[in-house]
Amino acid sequence: MNQANPSRRVISFGIFQCDFSAGELRKNGVKVKISDQPFRLLTVLLERPGEMVTRQELGERLWPEGTFVGFEDSLNTAVNKLRTALDDESENPRFIETIPRRGYRFIGPVEVKGREAGQAPALSPNRANFEISVSGPAAHRRSRTFSTVLLLACILLLTLGVLGDWFLRGRSALSFNARDAVLITDFENQTGDARFDYALGTAFSVSLQQSHRVNIFPHDQLAPVLQMMGQAADEKITRGVGREICQRENIRGLIATSVTRTGEEYELAAQLIDPETDETVRSYSERSHGEDHVLEALDKISEEVRRDLGESLYQIHRAEMPLAQVTTPSLQALKDYSSGKLLWHAAKYKEALSAFEAAVATDPDFAMANAALGGAYYSFVYNEFSAGQKYYEKALADASRVTPREREIIETEYAEDRGHVPDAMQLFRSYLGEYPDDLEMRFDYARLLRMNGRAAEGIEQDQQILRIEPGDAHTYIDMATAYHSLGELMQSLAAYDKAFQIDPQIRVAGNISREYGFTLVQNGQTREAEQFFSGLLNDARFQEQGLRSLALLDLYRGNYESAQKYLEKSVKIDIATKQIFSVARVRYLLALVASGEGRKRDQITQLDLIMANFSAIEAKVVYGSLVGQAYARAGEVAKAEKILSEVAPLADSRSQEQSSYVRILRAEIADAKGESGQALQLLEPQADDAAGTRPVTLDALGHTYQVAGDIDRAITSYEKVVALPVGCTGWEPQQQCLEDHYVLAEDYARKGQRTRAIATIEDFLSLWKDADPDLPLKEKAIQLRSSLLARQ
Repeated sequence: MNQANPSRRVISFGIFQCDFSAGELRKNGVKVKISDQPFRLLTVLLERPGEMVTRQELGERLWPEGTFVGFEDSLNTAVNKLRTALDDESENPRFIETIPRRGYRFIGPVEVKGREAGQAPALSPNRANFEISVSGPAAHRRSRTFSTVLLLACILLLTLGVLGDWFLRGRSALSFNARDAVLITDFENQTGDARFDYALGTAFSVSLQQSHRVNIFPHDQLAPVLQMMGQAADEKITRGVGREICQRENIRGLIATSVTRTGEEYELAAQLIDPETDETVRSYSERSHGEDHVLEALDKISEEVRRDLGESLYQIHRAEMPLAQVTTPSLQALKDYSSGKLLWHAAKYKEALSAFEAAVATDPDFAMANAALGGAYYSFVYNEFSAGQKYYEKALADASRVTPREREIIETEYAEDRGHVPDAMQLFRSYLGEYPDDLEMRFDYARLLRMNGRAAEGIEQDQQILRIEPGDAHTYIDMATAYHSLGELMQSLAAYDKAFQIDPQIRVAGNISREYGFTLVQNGQTREAEQFFSGLLNDARFQEQGLRSLALLDLYRGNYESAQKYLEKSVKIDIATKQIFSVARVRYLLALVASGEGRKRDQITQLDLIMANFSAIEAKVVYGSLVGQAYARAGEVAKAEKILSEVAPLADSRSQEQSSYVRILRAEIADAKGESGQALQLLEPQADDAAGTRPVTLDALGHTYQVAGDIDRAITSYEKVVALPVGCTGWEPQQQCLEDHYVLAEDYARKGQRTRAIATIEDFLSLWKDADPDLPLKEKAIQLRSSLLARQ
C-alpha cells in the first residue's frame, strides 16, 4: 500500500492549490497549464507570503548566474504568465501585488498542508490508541463553555471575514473593467471664480490616477475628436458633449462635475454616468467651508468614485495622498499649471512656458509644475538644458510632493531628456508594465525607440496607441517619422496625410513642417515640397520655418545663391526676436554656403559669429561639436581645440549622443593634425551606433580613412552614408553627406570600378542638374564624369 509522503507540501489560496513537490498548480483540483519559470516564481513568492521579494532576488532564484541575459523583460513575462494562470490583474490584484520598480508580494490568504491534497490526515503517534471519556455535570459545564467559546470564535471569524472582504474587495457600480477608461467633463463652474476653470479637473484626474485601476481619457487628446464632431477644438466638455465623445471613442464611463458657491461654502458634485444609457449610476457631493478645503472635498469624492469603479478600500488607502500635498494648495498655481499643459499640447509654447513659470512663482514647491518647466526647457523649442535640469531636480527633491505614479513619470522623462537612453528604456518598460494604458507615456516610449535606431519597435508602440485612440494626430506624426527613418516613404506620407486630416494645424507645429517637406523631397516630390515651404511664408508665425526649410532645399539642389537670400532674411528675423540658438543654426548654414562657393574667409567669419555668442547657447555639446568639426575641416585646428576644451567637460557621460559628438570632434581634430590612427581609435567603435549621430560618425570615419589612404575602408563608410534611408537630408550635415557621393564616385574610379563610379556620379549630377553653374563641387563632378565616359 502506498504511503503519503509526509514531507509533501501543498499550499492552498482561494480556489488554487500549489503542490511544491509535484510541480503542479491546480484550480479546484484540476491541473492548470503553467510553464516552469512562472511556477517557480509562484513558489518563491509563496515561501514568504505577505513579504516583498525583490526583483534582484527573483532574478537570482529563477536564473542562476551565467545562464540568463535580458532579466528585466523575462521577469515581466513570467509575472504576466503567472497572473494569467491565476486569473489575476496587475491593476486590481488578488494574489500578486507589484511593488513599483522593487519587487512583488503575494497578498492572498494561504493555507499550508503537509499532505497531498484530498488525503485524510494521519493520526499522531501519541494519540493513535488513546481515548479520554468524561461524563457527569462537570463535563456538561465544560461542554457548554466550550460550545459558547466556539460559537463566539465563529462569529468573530465570520465578522472579520466580512470586514476583510469589504476592505479587500472592490465594488463595481458600472461593470467597469480594469483597462476601461472614464472621461471627466469640465467642471461646471458656478462660483464666478475663473481659478476653478480647468484647475479642479486637473486635480481630480491626479487624484483618480493614483489608482492602478482607473484610466482617465486625457483632455489634451480631445481636440481632434471635437473637430470630427463639428465642434470647436476648445469646446467645453459638458455632460452632453462628453457622452457623445464616450460613444465615439468607446469610453466606458463619464463623470460629470460641478462646483457651486454660497457665501464662504463651496459644494463639489459629481455624477458617474453610463454613456450608453445616459443613466446616472452614482451621485456624489461634498461641502467645503472656505476655498482652502476644496481639494480635501475633491479627495473624498475621488475615493468614492474609485470604490464604485471596483477598487478595494485596501488599494485606495495604499495609494492615496492628499491633493493639496501632491499638487498644490494654491488654486491659482493649479489653474496656471493646467492652462500650461493645454497650451503646450496646442503648440503655443511661449504662452505655455509663461503659465508654468507663473505656477512655480506662486508655489515654488509645486513639483508637477517644476517638472513641466524642466521638460519645456529641455525640449527642441528652447534647448536650455541647465534650466531644465534645475527644474527637474526641484521636482524630484521632495518625494512627498508627488504621487508615486507622478514621480515615476518625472524620473522617466528626466532620464529621456538627459539622453540617458538605457535608463530611460528601463524606466519606460517598468512604468508601462504597471500602467499599460497611459497613452502619453507610451507615445514618449515610441519616440525614444524611434530616435535610437529601433523605429520598427516604435511603430509597434504607436499602433498600440491607435488601437485605443485612433484619432490621435501626434501618434500618426510619430509613425510617419519612424517610417521615414526606415526608408518606407509611402507609409510615411500616408501617416502624415492621416495626421493632417485629423488636425490640419499640426503640419506647422515644431519641426513637423520641415520633416514632412523633406519626406516629399526624398519621395521625388520636390515641387510639392517647395510649394508647401513657400506657403509658410504667408504667415508671420511660420515665416522663419519656411525660410530655413527653403534654404535647406536649395542647398540640397545646389542652388547656393538662392539659399543665401533665404538665410539672410531668416537671420534678421531671429536677431529681431532674440532667438539666439536659431541665429546660430542659420549662421552655420551660411557658413556652408560660403564653403560650397569656395569662400573660406566668409565661412570662418560665420563660424566666428556663432562662437561670439556661444556662451548664450544651451546646446553647447552637440552644436559646439558641429561647429568644431567645421573649423577642423577648414584647417582652423586651434579654434576647434578651443571648442573641444569648452564642451568636453560639459558632456554627460551617460548620454550616448553627447559622448558621440565629443568623440567625433576629437577625431576630426586628430585627423586635421595628421593623427589618423588616433582618429580611427575614436571613431571605429561607434561606427554602428544606433543613435542619430550615425550619419555624422560614418562621414567622419570615411573622411579619416580617405586622409589615411585606406580607400577600401573609405568606400565602405561612404557607401553606408549613401545607403542610409534618411541620410542627412534636411539638417546641418546635409551638404557634407552630399559631397560624400562625389568622393565615393572618385574612390570607385581609383579602384577601377568604373561602372559604379559612373552610376554614383550620374545620380549626384541628376540631383544637381539645376545647380549654380560655378560651384566647385559641381565642376569637379562634371570633370569626373567626362573622364570616366572618355575611358569607355
